[in-house]
Amino acid sequence: MFSFSDVSILEDKQPAYRVFKPWWDTFMDYLTIIMLFLAIFGCSIQLYMDETFCLPHHSENDEAKQNTHHEIISTLQDTPKTSDNSANPVVHTKSNPSISVHHGRVTKLYIWQYWYVNQMCYSQIPWFTRFFSYLILFHTVVLIICSNFCFTYPKTSSKLQQFLDILQKCFQSPWTTKALSTAVCVDSREQEETVISRKSSENDNDEISVKGDSSLAKIPTHIHSNVSVSGSSLDKKDAEQAKALFEKVRKFRLHVEEKDTIYKLYAGQTLFKTIHCLIIIGYFPAYIYVVDFNNLCEPNALKLVYYKAFDCTYSTARFVSKMALLYLGLVIIYWILCIHTICWVFRNPLRKYSFEKKVESQFSDIPDVTNDFAFLLHLIDQYDTLYCKRLTVFLSEVSEQKLKLLSLNNDWTVEKVKENVTKTKKDQYELYLFMLSGIPESVYEVTELQVLRLELCSNVKISNKITQLEHLEEIWLSHCVTEVTPSALMWLKYQLKKVGVKYVSRDEIPDWIYKLIDLKELYLTGKLAIEKKAVELEPMKGLRSLRVLYLKSSLSKIPSAIIDVALHLLKLCIHNDKTKLSSLSILKKMINLNQIELHNCELDKIPTATYALSNLQVLDLKGNNLTKIDDVSNLQYLQKLSCLKFWFNMIKTIPTTISLIKKLEYLYLNNNHIEVLPKVLFTIDKLRYLDLHNNNISMLPNDVGNLKNLYNLDLGYNKIETLPDQLFKCNKLMTLKLSNNLISNISGKISKLSQLSQLELQGNYLEKLPVEIGQCPMLKLNGLVIEPHIIESLPLEVREKMGGS
Repeated sequence: MFSFSDVSILEDKQPAYRVFKPWWDTFMDYLTIIMLFLAIFGCSIQLYMDETFCLPHHSENDEAKQNTHHEIISTLQDTPKTSDNSANPVVHTKSNPSISVHHGRVTKLYIWQYWYVNQMCYSQIPWFTRFFSYLILFHTVVLIICSNFCFTYPKTSSKLQQFLDILQKCFQSPWTTKALSTAVCVDSREQEETVISRKSSENDNDEISVKGDSSLAKIPTHIHSNVSVSGSSLDKKDAEQAKALFEKVRKFRLHVEEKDTIYKLYAGQTLFKTIHCLIIIGYFPAYIYVVDFNNLCEPNALKLVYYKAFDCTYSTARFVSKMALLYLGLVIIYWILCIHTICWVFRNPLRKYSFEKKVESQFSDIPDVTNDFAFLLHLIDQYDTLYCKRLTVFLSEVSEQKLKLLSLNNDWTVEKVKENVTKTKKDQYELYLFMLSGIPESVYEVTELQVLRLELCSNVKISNKITQLEHLEEIWLSHCVTEVTPSALMWLKYQLKKVGVKYVSRDEIPDWIYKLIDLKELYLTGKLAIEKKAVELEPMKGLRSLRVLYLKSSLSKIPSAIIDVALHLLKLCIHNDKTKLSSLSILKKMINLNQIELHNCELDKIPTATYALSNLQVLDLKGNNLTKIDDVSNLQYLQKLSCLKFWFNMIKTIPTTISLIKKLEYLYLNNNHIEVLPKVLFTIDKLRYLDLHNNNISMLPNDVGNLKNLYNLDLGYNKIETLPDQLFKCNKLMTLKLSNNLISNISGKISKLSQLSQLELQGNYLEKLPVEIGQCPMLKLNGLVIEPHIIESLPLEVREKMGGS
């Protein structure tokens, strides 16, 4: 016998997969239980009561034998009684009670012959009658296996078990209730801010016209919802468990959405059950009518029993016939349910599930799911839609972001934020946040913050609390997807002066940066071309104060959106990744441009569009394919041009026409292939900075002494052997770099360089320095770059004078 505890354990484990069974599957399960009880009951009856009882079949020969039997009886009635009781049996008659007359069929068969006949005739009973109970047991077991095959097949049962665990944890997680309760409050706040932004956009032109009014520079901060994510308390352990559950749901979804194994298996087992029921319905009626209580049997044992045929009765025949009709009725109901299941499976798109249509959830950001995950959700919907509603909490990115923000606010206190604030070279207070799930609310309480840097921060939402950062001027975003509330954007329009964005996809360039009216500098770093298709920037009409635009990308042409800021743009920087920049005609419209940087743009000549920029002061063509710059003479008409940077090219000669640029002060020709310096180069009186390092120059002309205003000369990494004495006539020279040449001697006239403060001589053939070097009043040992042993060769008093021992 089973104990009550054993039965209760089975009862607890039994309903594990009930959530995946729609009402029709549950109904079919009950039907199979009834069928199973019928089969077990029938097997028990047939096992213990399954017998045949046979008598010889009545024929003409049997009638003659019967008549003979009656004659013997009548003779016995006329025979007087004898005293020998053992020799003559007593026959009871009416006149003689001791004589008994039996009327019936006389067979003269012994009991063992009956047993034999019964066994022989049992095998001739129709098979359906004999094995009916075992047959329906087989059919029932097949249906049970088919109904539960999906829950036992390894490839599907593991997924179902994981999903059950996830559903259970979703119900038990405290975050489920908190997320559903806070979602309503947040939605109402967002709707309120949307209305405010619409009103502000209608009056935007009026606000811009009176931009100088200080009342517009500060947006009221009272528009806050009393309910915030940070206000909801959640235990740290619960928060970590909720985060782990989000990750588990995400991985499970990716795993299950790859295939539709569960869907195909469910459809397959339903089709199999339908066909199986049709087979039962097809052959059962034909065999039910074969079941009979009376059966004629010919055991083919005439020599043993003296009879050819027997009349046999099958004891359970009536029971079998009634059981067969009942079982057939249950199978018909089961088949109808199978047809309903097939219609549900094939008439509905069960391999796609839309939360927007199926579930009334506060989270509208959940995308449609497909394949097995969608099918499991359809099955659960048939059981209880509450399961899917609870699951949406852990499928929503908005919900996950709220949880991360809640944990973030708990971790980042005001004290921790202040510890991470640093001071830049420009004496600005800067905060750098790396790989966070948002901006901690405590950041808004550090009001002295001026620069905010965010890198690899996901789903950053800048709230209207940013208005508390009264000194904020710069925001730098590196691979961050950001969102700004309408009220916060109204404040940022007039507050931010510099914004930098580093991106890998178009989505990482926030749209709100194009609405910053007072923005002065914009830095965009990333590829604007994907698969050779240009990705256009958003219109920049809103950037009415933009002065500096920096683009580090792989551009084949300058984006057309720059036309919107062409008139007031002062500096344009395009740093390409060795991609040829072909169309530059748009530069002609930037009439106020004073500085251009075109780096690594594969240019082979100076762009002609620059010739028309009358306000141009700096032209930087670093890292291009310039082999000659003969067309530099066209730049002589740019009256304000003072700086030329042709560094990191392949220039071999310097044209004499470079002297036509009379106001040239800075010339960068380093990292080229220049061998000879023309004398006209040293006729540019205003030249102050000359960089010629890393070339093939072997001689420095005597005319270098004409550069009276030169304060920086870099000739490192060349092939110069001697220095002309005229070099030391450049009285304003402050920095002289001669490292890695072939110089073996330095003239004592170097003492004439009264302003010299930095001298680089390492990597030459020098063995000693002239003692006169100590007469350079501004030169100290920390500004002298040379091998230590050469410094040691100087007299002690010289070294002491230069600030060393």
